[in-house]
Amino acid sequence: MLEITKAILYKTGIGYFERIGKIDFNKSNKIILSFKKKLMNDVLASLSVSGKSSLVTGVSYEGHDIDLARALEDALIKVPNENSFISLLKQTVGSQIEIKIGSEVIKGIVLGIQSYEVGVEGTKEKIQEPFLVLADESGDIKNIKVADMTGPDATFYLTDEKMNKELQYFLETIYSSKKRDAKTMTIFLEQKPDSPNESEVSISYLHEVPSWKASYRLLVFPGGETIIQGFGLIDNPTDEDWNSINLSLISGLPVSFIYDLYSPNWIKRPFVARRESYDITPTTYEEDISGSDQTLDGAPMELGAVTKIPRVTSGSTANLRDERERMQRVLESTKVAAAGSEGGDFFEYEITVPITVKRNESSLVPILQSEIKANRMSVYNEKVRKDNPMLTVELTNNTNLTLEEGPISIYEAGTFSGEGMLPFLKKEEKRRIGYAVDLGVLVTTKTEEDSLDFHQIRIARNLQGYRYRIKKVEYTIKNKTDEQKEIVIEHPKIKKWDLFETKDPFEESKNFYRYKQTLAPNTSEKLLIKTRNVEIEYRYYSNVSKYDIEAWYELKLINDEQKEFLMKIWRATTKLSDLRAEIQSLQNDKNNISTDQNRLRENIKVLKISHGERQLREKYIKKLEDQEEILEKIEAKIEKIQKEVKNYEYLISKLNELNYNNASSLNSVAWGFWLIKDAETCVEYAKKSIDLDPTRSSTWDTLACGLYGIGKIKESYEAFQKAIELKPKGEEGLTKEVWEKVKSQYNP
Repeated sequence: MLEITKAILYKTGIGYFERIGKIDFNKSNKIILSFKKKLMNDVLASLSVSGKSSLVTGVSYEGHDIDLARALEDALIKVPNENSFISLLKQTVGSQIEIKIGSEVIKGIVLGIQSYEVGVEGTKEKIQEPFLVLADESGDIKNIKVADMTGPDATFYLTDEKMNKELQYFLETIYSSKKRDAKTMTIFLEQKPDSPNESEVSISYLHEVPSWKASYRLLVFPGGETIIQGFGLIDNPTDEDWNSINLSLISGLPVSFIYDLYSPNWIKRPFVARRESYDITPTTYEEDISGSDQTLDGAPMELGAVTKIPRVTSGSTANLRDERERMQRVLESTKVAAAGSEGGDFFEYEITVPITVKRNESSLVPILQSEIKANRMSVYNEKVRKDNPMLTVELTNNTNLTLEEGPISIYEAGTFSGEGMLPFLKKEEKRRIGYAVDLGVLVTTKTEEDSLDFHQIRIARNLQGYRYRIKKVEYTIKNKTDEQKEIVIEHPKIKKWDLFETKDPFEESKNFYRYKQTLAPNTSEKLLIKTRNVEIEYRYYSNVSKYDIEAWYELKLINDEQKEFLMKIWRATTKLSDLRAEIQSLQNDKNNISTDQNRLRENIKVLKISHGERQLREKYIKKLEDQEEILEKIEAKIEKIQKEVKNYEYLISKLNELNYNNASSLNSVAWGFWLIKDAETCVEYAKKSIDLDPTRSSTWDTLACGLYGIGKIKESYEAFQKAIELKPKGEEGLTKEVWEKVKSQYNP
């Protein structure tokens, strides 16, 4: 089997493998490979074979599952687990074989197996000894002791090509059945004409492997120099060793998927009935009129130029020198064995030394060691940690390599300071990485929210009042250390909330405003950030007070026309409230009279027939009769007011639903004003409705009523005539009471 000579591993969990070797056509014309069952789909989709002096004639591979008994059913050779050699010899009867026993070579055709009784040396005991009966090349019959054929100096060959193939088939089938998770693939080759017997062959394919990983070390030297080291972590999950292979690690995300090519694909075919006749008629095909015409977001959350990681000053000069020497030894002890190259959206780490990874083992390969731009700053984000900022380092990738995502450990002056996650970084990209909590700084926040008065009023399908909702967040930052601190506050952005009365941030990201604060040792500072958004309050016109209307007019939030409109609604709602109060007062009077009547009736019941009591009875009866008359008047008045209430309720409901762009809505409001006897406003809204749609008979009827109410009899008559003209059934549907009055007062 050709060994793996090259591997390219991708972050998406696939690997490209290449095998290169030679095949001797004098010995074989096939190459056998073995793959785990789950990898067969990938291999079948990507297999490629090439040879300098050979041609591929076919590729065969094992099916999904092997039924051993069925697979060997027609095999000429079947070797059992017991008495295997004797059984094999019996199945070679009639086949040519070659036997070597020491220096003696015997060739011939197998005739069978014969047992002879032989004595055991040194005893009188006799046993049955098997002998191979063979016809040699000269035709002589020979008996060869089977025990001699199995000795250390003996070999046995099946020179019969057909039987040899049958034996190979049996052995390969048995091997495949025992190794159920491994599937064999056989590549058949043919020697090109007039070419050497030996040919170099290259086989390549893709299959699933664990995604390679990256990890980093950031070394901060005394004096501020910063070195980044990178390592690639790879795994060999295959059933063979990778011995001194050429390895590359690809940074990028090529599309890769699994498609089932391996399992049989049985297609259910439709059943078609036989024809009993053939209707052949001329066919015309339609003209071809076909024709056809043939956008990942992600923004880095970068931080601007900040203070470099400060020079470590603790300890003596000798200590600093020792730390630098120790860290220098760390650098010199790591040999980077990778060269980087960029290709489109991919970046390749080519390992420049042969790599060996045993089966089911892993390896850590140095791929990077370079100076890198690094700045340190404390960054506060309430969602990350409520009370303290995080120590962060901003890395600018000036290494000329693409950096894969992975964990990064930070060492300052030889001491572990923390670790974080390095995101995917292309050349010259920046990222800020948190690696430790800054316990020397305490941050507290206080949040307040408030709503201002309306700053805009819109009258369009209910009243819309616009006001600002204000959110104030005050950060109190306390530096508890003896050194100056520079803190970045990340204030979250909220959709539709904008900064106001607040200084501009020194930087923004997709989700945060960033403010930089410099604090002297042992001091505190406050940062106030205000944001606002516009909230809309919807009100029914009937819920607006006279005080609101006058205040908005004073603030110039509404104009004269809007004020008058709202005042009309206010007057209507006020009138409705007064009418309801009047009904309630009358109802109270009615209840009081009823109570008094009940009292009078009870008194009448106890009176006797004496003269004095008779006079009192007549008095009570007279009072009851007077009260009944009063009750009738109250009932009549309540009924009249209730009609007015319904008219006002109708008007107010239509006003609350008013749509100035809808003729029907305007007409309903006009009719509502007619019902409350405001003919002038009725005419106003009826005309607005007609301006939108002059074809509505009902609107001309409303206009005619309003015109009659303001004394314009001629115009009213003409409007009624227009309503009749638009209504095919003549006068049906007109407000007949008004129409009759108009006809009696106007004769054209």
